[in-house]
Amino acid sequence: MIVEMGHRLMAFGIDCPLAQYTSHDVHRESLPMQGEPFGATRRAFVEVLHRLGGHPQRALIGGTLGPSTNHLLEVELRVSEDLPLGAATTCPGAFGRDLVPGLAEEFIEWIPAALMTRFARPGVITIDRAAYDEVESSVLSFSLAADLLALVLSHQSLPEAEGAIRQRLTEW
Repeated sequence: MIVEMGHRLMAFGIDCPLAQYTSHDVHRESLPMQGEPFGATRRAFVEVLHRLGGHPQRALIGGTLGPSTNHLLEVELRVSEDLPLGAATTCPGAFGRDLVPGLAEEFIEWIPAALMTRFARPGVITIDRAAYDEVESSVLSFSLAADLLALVLSHQSLPEAEGAIRQRLTEW
């Protein structure tokens, strides 16, 4: 599903297998939470293209939200190895440009906070899908994508999430 609002575009769905990558490290963060843990595991991905000024921002991120065995909201980011410039763009992007599968260390700085702001109950968010553009991806683009991914994962279904997504895009 694609949502477009002015200079902001977002594609989202259940899975993006071509954005799988081999991880060499796991970055973890957690926060204590009250309430019932999330039940069944949900999977989703989000790709964003934010055309603001002369430098578009692109990012694709995906993963799962599952139940927690403790009273924590946990985020696990599977970090890929840094790929050399000119790496193979094997993940077709929704907006006319293929992307490089991976989540490099340089992009993860704001992802945990962006994911954790949408949840108020225990759960485990695992990021295991990502892709980037060598020129148009940044820490900011991945933070925006993570914020929207958390919004999608917080809803029971993709159609249910669309209204909340449109509202969030107007806030950017």
